[in-house]
Amino acid sequence: MERTMMPRKPERHEMKPAIMDLTVSCSSCLRGYVWIGILLVPAMVLANTGAAFLKIPVGPRVCGTGEAAVAYIDDASALFYNPAGIANVPSFDLVLAHNQWLLDMNHEYVAGVYGTEELGKFGLAFDYWGSGSIQGINIRGETIPDYTVSAADWSLNLGYARSISNLSFGVGVKFIHQQHESLSTSAVAVDAGAMYKTPLKGLKVGASVANVGTKGKLYEESYGLPLQARLGWRYDISIVGMTQDFIVSETEKPGIAAGVECRPVEVLAVRVGYRTGSDYDGLSGLRAGLGISLHGIGVDYAFAPYGKLGASHRISISYNGPAAETELEGSE
Repeated sequence: MERTMMPRKPERHEMKPAIMDLTVSCSSCLRGYVWIGILLVPAMVLANTGAAFLKIPVGPRVCGTGEAAVAYIDDASALFYNPAGIANVPSFDLVLAHNQWLLDMNHEYVAGVYGTEELGKFGLAFDYWGSGSIQGINIRGETIPDYTVSAADWSLNLGYARSISNLSFGVGVKFIHQQHESLSTSAVAVDAGAMYKTPLKGLKVGASVANVGTKGKLYEESYGLPLQARLGWRYDISIVGMTQDFIVSETEKPGIAAGVECRPVEVLAVRVGYRTGSDYDGLSGLRAGLGISLHGIGVDYAFAPYGKLGASHRISISYNGPAAETELEGSE
């Protein structure tokens, strides 16, 4: 008669190491996925692409008008939206912008432009996104003492632009670096754009393409940069300026950025706008802000809600060189 052997029940002392190994393994995996998920918040908010921080708008002046900028931007932040815009900087411009972003993450932007009409204008911009320190947890949801994770992404952009009559054109070359804990990757990209002042007084049009470049590789995954194209216009009449951008990306449906800027007095600008697209819905597309400028120094603020994730507050300070002030005085 055939006998059937029952499987031996593991002893308690034999099970413990196995359980500990499994717990450690699961805990390590969980830690990895938790911090990767948190650090990819920009991608969740701004479409699933690599280096998604490149799509976080810079400068409260533009964000206040619904993130529309391609046809009129004429300060150092043009290096982000349309490099042709730096050609319209009279001689010198400096922008320092801070964005208190989602989940206590920080986004900083520093840019400067200098040049002459004969040589053209040269610009340099540094775009930085940092997650800050994020507390690590174990598989039971308990904090792990002295264990934190973080990420830091940045790009350095060198641009050049010049104007020929009413046409401006520009190009930018940027180096991109991402550092997620011990993982890192780099890429190179090119931006290009053009602006045109039409014969109709107050009407400008513009177009740009951004992030045309090499692929990056992070966590054994290769990804392309967030390619984006803009086509837009701005019309100024009296104290009111209206602007709109049509925005196309290869990873999300087309969107529209539109806004209005009003200057009731020379030193004050009030802005409101709206942004549509794959990642904007309801009040999350609303944008608003204001700016104050005096003697070449400007301070701007913008507010943007992002639904359940919270809201962002952007503030910047800018300085226009003496030549800019001279040109403004001559136009009055």
